[in-house]
Amino acid sequence: MLVVKHFVARSEIHNLGLFLGEPVSMGKVVWRYEPDFDVELGRAMVDSLPLQYRHIVLDCAEYFADRDVYRLGNDADIFMNHCDRPTLLDLGDVMIAARDISRGEELTCDYRIVQVAGYRPGPLAACGTGAE
Repeated sequence: MLVVKHFVARSEIHNLGLFLGEPVSMGKVVWRYEPDFDVELGRAMVDSLPLQYRHIVLDCAEYFADRDVYRLGNDADIFMNHCDRPTLLDLGDVMIAARDISRGEELTCDYRIVQVAGYRPGPLAACGTGAE
């Protein structure tokens, strides 16, 4: 569950992205797992879904191999794009700002760390950190 003001808009990284609606300081919690809001789906459930819905889970959910479950957020976090130098750091059940982030900057995470099942690494993700 996103715990900061945010909005979805056109992204230079990929189609649509998730953007910050307020400035946040380095270390601030931006997203947290909320079991009464977010959903976890077992592999059998995901495998039984029609293909178009299965792709949503594989492209947007975090996969936890140790429990064989997919965690799918029920808010705009599904629009968070990958970046090799993300604005957020994944600490398991929370994501924090990797640095000070300005209002209007795109919120990104590293899909290699977050374990998005449908992510296939390619060339360096074309995204800046805003801190260069």
